[in-house]
Amino acid sequence: MSSNIFKISAVAATIAASFTANAALYNVYMEAPEGVSSSLQTYGVAISPETAVCWSTSCGEGVSKMATEVKSYREGWNYRDESPFFLPFGWTYLDDNWDGFRSYCYRYLGYSDVLCERWATQQYTNGYAKEQGGNYDGSRAYLDEVSLSFSENTVVNSINAANAPVGNARNGGTYRNLGYIDATSDTPSGSDFLSSHYWVSKELTTAAGSQTFTVGSITRNNVDTGSTYIFTSKPTVWLSGTATEISWKGGSANGDFRAQGSVRDVIVDSSDNSKVYAVGYTSDGDVRLKASVFKATYSAPNWSWDTGTLVSGFPYDSDRYANQTLKAVNDNKIAIGTAKLSEPLSGAYANSLFYVSDLDSPVYKEFSGSIFFTGANGIAGNINNHNDVVGTIDYDQYSETNGKPRGQRAFITNLGTTSGSAPLGGQARYLDDLTYGSGASTDNNQFRIVQAADINDAGVIAASAYYCAGGFDSEAIDASCSAGASLVGVKLVPINGQDSTDITTRPATEVTVERQGGALGLFVLTLLGLVGFRRK
Repeated sequence: MSSNIFKISAVAATIAASFTANAALYNVYMEAPEGVSSSLQTYGVAISPETAVCWSTSCGEGVSKMATEVKSYREGWNYRDESPFFLPFGWTYLDDNWDGFRSYCYRYLGYSDVLCERWATQQYTNGYAKEQGGNYDGSRAYLDEVSLSFSENTVVNSINAANAPVGNARNGGTYRNLGYIDATSDTPSGSDFLSSHYWVSKELTTAAGSQTFTVGSITRNNVDTGSTYIFTSKPTVWLSGTATEISWKGGSANGDFRAQGSVRDVIVDSSDNSKVYAVGYTSDGDVRLKASVFKATYSAPNWSWDTGTLVSGFPYDSDRYANQTLKAVNDNKIAIGTAKLSEPLSGAYANSLFYVSDLDSPVYKEFSGSIFFTGANGIAGNINNHNDVVGTIDYDQYSETNGKPRGQRAFITNLGTTSGSAPLGGQARYLDDLTYGSGASTDNNQFRIVQAADINDAGVIAASAYYCAGGFDSEAIDASCSAGASLVGVKLVPINGQDSTDITTRPATEVTVERQGGALGLFVLTLLGLVGFRRK
């Protein structure tokens, strides 16, 4: 009886959708360089810069280059993070192997005991332990489905103006991460060097002429007064091959806390090209990880960097945050970031999204829109120069504490509009709603967009989606896939001439119905296995 009710609900949603006038705003193009498989997870992670705006110019599949990463196993300790679990004391968990991973899950994710044990097995036993054992084939990177030069645990953080990938990669058993641009990796400096990360590399027109700024971090073995080695990272800017490591606000250690920092993005001040702004995070006087804006001023022949201005105005006290960082900044001086709480909020250890609009006096501002509900977990993607922001946000709103991870969706929103902004009608939108309807040249119903990592000025988006060959069972946002869904990279290309009047929200199937048995649907299990265990 209850099973029949569920089927009728799904059919009703599909029939209702057929009577609604709607048109897609994006064509969806899949990139899966190693094919579609339930044993692989493929992510769209970066998109190349463009100047033409696809909302007013006809753009095809080849308009931008996209980078993808193919994962064979979980990272455990994220290759993009300077410290384990993005905590200043993350090594205390890492040292305890599986038990440490489980303890982190209990303390900072709050899932049920069974799921934290499963999380630890996925992330450690089936993930980081492989790396510890000398298997460095966990992450392979591609640009337009062509393999990059690096063969070991490679990630792409951005694509520069020359269409070259920028990121970091493993270097055998010696260096866990070395920053690279195209086929050239960073040269380690000093006997205490451990790792480097490159996030972006931009050619900026400054008071000193055209210069290439590459930003990221350098991790070193520092020694405290007790002759104990401590792993610390400093925000770093490379200019003409020379690295400038920016000092933290405080010391290198505080108890188990180890100072960390990174620069994630950089721009030149359009009104005063003797100033350069960079965003990321640093350690404060208590050695906590804090979102920060760094500024450099030019006095011939040198640039001078300050130690950063910490973002103020957060809604909770400093010690209630596990970490904060700014992720990206645009030429309009708007920066976006994330802040993770170390205690539950509305049923989750929230990883909230925020932005700042004044780089000289950066103050926390909340994203607006119903999709950014209190306690939602988010992943900041990127912001383009039309103030379009993409990222990932919780779709489900049930409590994660003592339960399971929420399902997530990719989103897009405007932080102020320009003539080239995405036509969203003043609302934050799930990207699934913008791929729904007629007018697309691709079969968009084969995809549900769950993460969005990057967006360029053309409006093209690099994202990740669940792919269902032949299409999902209905057009509903939470439709099932009878054939079995796999995670793939996707490029979303705006359809010329579409506007906000073409948007219709996808229907949702009934989920609050009685069902015999306790089985979770395929889509929920897939979310739990592939995305839920990767974030936070």
